[in-house]
Amino acid sequence: MSISRKEMPSILFGVTVGAGSKRVKGVRRQREAGARYARYTEQQIEVLEKLYAECSSPNHFQRAQIIREEPTLRNIDNKQLKVWFQNRRCREKQRKENCDLASENRRLTAANKMLRQENDGLQKKLAQLICENEHLRNQVLNLTTTITTYDLVHQPETNNPQMPIRIANSNNGYCGVPLNLYIIYFQLSYRSDYLFSNSRLCSLLSLAEETKKEFLSKAVGTAINWIPVPWLKLRNPGSLGTIYVSSSCIGVAARAFATVPFKPIKTIELLKDRPSWSRRCRNIDVIAKYPANNGGTIELIYTQYYAPIIMACARDFWTLRYTCMLGDGSYVVCEKSISGSDAAPSSPAALEFVRGRMMASGYLVRPRDDGSTVYLVDHMDLEASSIPEVARPLYESSELVAKKMIVSALHYIEHVANEANDKQTHAYQENPAFLRSFSQRLSRGFNDAVNCFSEDGWTLMNGDASDDVIMSIKRTTIFGAYTTSDTVICVKASCLLHNIVPASMVQLLKERRSAWMDFDFSDHSVAFTKAACFSYPGHNTHNLSGAPVLLGHNNHEDEALEVIRFDRSADLLLTVSSGDIYHLQMSNGMEDNGFGACSELIFAPVDRTIPDDAVLFASGFRIYLLGSHTDTNSSTDLTSNEASNTRNGAQAPSMLIVAFQFPFEAHLQEEVVAMAQQYIRHVISSVKKISMEIMTPGSNPEMNSTEANPAAEFNNISSESTYAVNLATLICQSYRSSLGVDILGFNSQSTDSAFEQIQFHPYAIICFSYTAAPVCLYSNQAGLTMLETHSDNLQNLTVDRVLGGSNNISLYSMLPTINQQGYAILPPGQCLSVMDRCVSYGQAVVWRVHAPDGSIHCLAMAFVDWSSIQEI
Repeated sequence: MSISRKEMPSILFGVTVGAGSKRVKGVRRQREAGARYARYTEQQIEVLEKLYAECSSPNHFQRAQIIREEPTLRNIDNKQLKVWFQNRRCREKQRKENCDLASENRRLTAANKMLRQENDGLQKKLAQLICENEHLRNQVLNLTTTITTYDLVHQPETNNPQMPIRIANSNNGYCGVPLNLYIIYFQLSYRSDYLFSNSRLCSLLSLAEETKKEFLSKAVGTAINWIPVPWLKLRNPGSLGTIYVSSSCIGVAARAFATVPFKPIKTIELLKDRPSWSRRCRNIDVIAKYPANNGGTIELIYTQYYAPIIMACARDFWTLRYTCMLGDGSYVVCEKSISGSDAAPSSPAALEFVRGRMMASGYLVRPRDDGSTVYLVDHMDLEASSIPEVARPLYESSELVAKKMIVSALHYIEHVANEANDKQTHAYQENPAFLRSFSQRLSRGFNDAVNCFSEDGWTLMNGDASDDVIMSIKRTTIFGAYTTSDTVICVKASCLLHNIVPASMVQLLKERRSAWMDFDFSDHSVAFTKAACFSYPGHNTHNLSGAPVLLGHNNHEDEALEVIRFDRSADLLLTVSSGDIYHLQMSNGMEDNGFGACSELIFAPVDRTIPDDAVLFASGFRIYLLGSHTDTNSSTDLTSNEASNTRNGAQAPSMLIVAFQFPFEAHLQEEVVAMAQQYIRHVISSVKKISMEIMTPGSNPEMNSTEANPAAEFNNISSESTYAVNLATLICQSYRSSLGVDILGFNSQSTDSAFEQIQFHPYAIICFSYTAAPVCLYSNQAGLTMLETHSDNLQNLTVDRVLGGSNNISLYSMLPTINQQGYAILPPGQCLSVMDRCVSYGQAVVWRVHAPDGSIHCLAMAFVDWSSIQEI
């Protein structure tokens, strides 16, 4: 059968030519009807809805009757009415389908929620079963120990009520008593009236629950008013949030929130190992351990901390530590000090320690897919009243607690994670954990020298002397190069160095080693030959055999571990044979700044014969910054009356702690003592001379008042000091790097200097220090006019005082934005002058001013289009 060209399209679409013609005509008619679109009024729609409720699909005749009977629909033809009813039926059908889908979605959501709740319940049961299994295993072990030692229990010398209940971490026991005797005596706790009963255990559980409640109110609640400290940063890129410190509470407190790459159990294990991440922690012992009814654990903990300075006693804590799981699957490890009245046994007594008090502290660990989130809180009362006033800020600063405790713990977790993932590499491919262990041994050896505990065998030699040099001696077993020595003398002293930045001082001590180590021992030839020569090369120490060999860095490259080789000549002393001396040296705190900044230079002689677990006889320097390094005065010994009043005046010193150890043979004691005293005085004198080279401007009392006051120096137009010119340059460079453009009106090609352009800029430019208590450092002429003040009064201005207008804006509210992008834009607002008059401005910019080394020097604020001062 042949098909014509006219019939082919119709066949392809499966219709006949006649039917196709009718459909095409119907479509055309619908298009024509749609072209005559009519907009319905609200009255017409109301009538149509009533008609739709009676009949949803009227035919042609019914639609015609509707048009005749309803006057409001007279202007609508039959076809338009048909289209309206069709659309109305489609909308109703779609609404019904949507309701059905929403109902099905709600049903599936409810089922999913039920499955999640069931899964969470199973997870909790699993965790509880694991804890119960551990508890039963401990009971079996305790029962086995009790049965094994039953005969020894009844010995009179063992059942001694005066023996402290202690389970030491060391196999050597406690105070020379074997560890197994303590375990035996601990088993008697269930049979003796002196030890724990069920009622006392219930009291401990009640105290543990109270500690948990207090800790949670600080970690995730509002029990303490926390203030962010943006200059304390977590260097881990995965960390979130900011370090916080308390604004007003008993003692010192700090808090942080961070993410870590370990699961909760591993995170808790690392945080409990406090001596591994805290250089200040001397030891931590679990005295007793009791299971709680809810699957948790109660522990009695005795912790000792080194004193960081010579003039203070070390601190110890007697605490209860409670580990449990919350209902949401989170883990809580909280700790609080206890006493004999808390249904707990008496704590171990230790000499040379001041008992501190720990308020509810600890960490909350929540699981997540890629690790854990941790809330850390440290809240302590360090009994600062027992510290000399000049050093009391070190024990009253919450920022130092945050820096030395919380930040150190988080950095340690990050280091362990990087080592597990082989992300850290060091020179000579040394194992990072191996290098960190050497750093810890050096730090521990220096802390032992600073504290000289009697329980370690140290005896004070000149306790009744008025000498500023403290000397201690102990008998010990010495390995390596000191094989013939059996005694060690530790000589230590401290002094104040004003206007010194600790990191700069340590760097200079490294570079100028010969200035303080180059000492002529010829007057003590015998003592030097058999004692000091093993540690100190003596005269001409600058003759190094090459540069120090860097082994690697720790703590985000803020700590360097090096090996130094000294070339000792045979003609130095006729009685000393030629050879080399090797020092293992550690310098840290090189990136630390602000209040409480601490930098150290610690070294110890080493050789290949020293065992891995031997104590390193470390010597060196520790420098604490007690305030701003722009304060003025010269170096002074701590024994002077001026130093005792330092905190009350304008001075803010750095505290230098020096400690050196000399191993020797016992029969040379008198000569070694004389040599050590002269050597330490030589070191202190040399360090003071070196410090004069890096004193910050304003430290020389012979300077005039303008040179001694940085703020006055900046505003002295007739004398552009180097400091003022540098600040103006930093302001312009930081503005360009933060905002991407030059500050409006600044021309780097101009014949006017940067200082002149900033000083006479139409913007009111003010600089504030980037510290815990920001003070005004500089203001250009426009800023002085806007604030109605003069340069001599700038030190009395604060950020909140300047922004105290109607903006209700504070520095802390802007810091998150400034830290994230380097600057912040303030909307039009008002600020207050010194005369309490209101000044309006069109816009304000706040940005960070960076020093040449990349650190944050200060904050700069520029007020644009500020108006004349008006009365408020």
